[in-house]
Amino acid sequence: MRPSRLFFALCLAVLAEDTFSFTCSHLIHDASVPRLSTRQHSSRRAARAGIVCSATSADVEQSLMKLIRQTRGRGQRATQEQLQEIQSAIDNLEEAGGVADPAVSSLIEGDWELLYTSKSKFDLRNPLGKRVDGTKPGLEGVLSSILGEDSKVSEMITQASSSSPIQRTVTSIEGITITQNIRLQGQDPRVDQYVRFGSGENLYLRLSAAATVDRATSKRISFTFDLAYFQLGPLRIPYPVPFRLLGDEAKGWLDTTFLSQNLRISRGNKGTTFILRRVDNV
Repeated sequence: MRPSRLFFALCLAVLAEDTFSFTCSHLIHDASVPRLSTRQHSSRRAARAGIVCSATSADVEQSLMKLIRQTRGRGQRATQEQLQEIQSAIDNLEEAGGVADPAVSSLIEGDWELLYTSKSKFDLRNPLGKRVDGTKPGLEGVLSSILGEDSKVSEMITQASSSSPIQRTVTSIEGITITQNIRLQGQDPRVDQYVRFGSGENLYLRLSAAATVDRATSKRISFTFDLAYFQLGPLRIPYPVPFRLLGDEAKGWLDTTFLSQNLRISRGNKGTTFILRRVDNV
């Protein structure tokens, strides 16, 4: 394996992981998080064409935002109790629903700030992370073969999807701002990620991907990274990843499981749950 190839793949791990991964286990509902009634769930099903904004679902959103503000490192340093409470609120909102068919709704477009990412344990046998569907394109498969997955113990360890350690480290840094811009209309639909350093307008990393919507599910956006660079004041430095040579390693998807006017919950191709809030200006 050439060192340059490994370097490129590790750079890609920052972005291709899930677009911005721990497989969220289904944690118990916590009593501190408002619950949604069966009646409200029925109302949602009866109004599939629009937005469901009951007072209780709004309360759950507010509760979730409060819980996230109490954690550090976008959830990477949260306590087990905090994780349980956050997961309970996520479960409630996903069960209740929000905007119907979120990936094809105009509300999904615009600028979103990343507030929280779920956690996963580092998997030595899949150091670049493991995809939900079990596929291992390119170097992901090579490393998995070298490190081994042939024992029963290995199967148990690697059964869950997982994120790369680089992705977890980047998202846990509180001194940076991570935003996502979604533009699905026009001739060049894209999903852009911006990692901004400090308060400077021209200090950021842009990771850009061509995007398509899976209209069969109406919740999935598939993407292929094809552009990235560092903007350091007047200097633009290309990101050292040969996207065209990486093939399927540069591809991924994002399922939006809850969408409202101000909040979005999405799950990536390596199992990460992302919580983002809408921002007016980035």
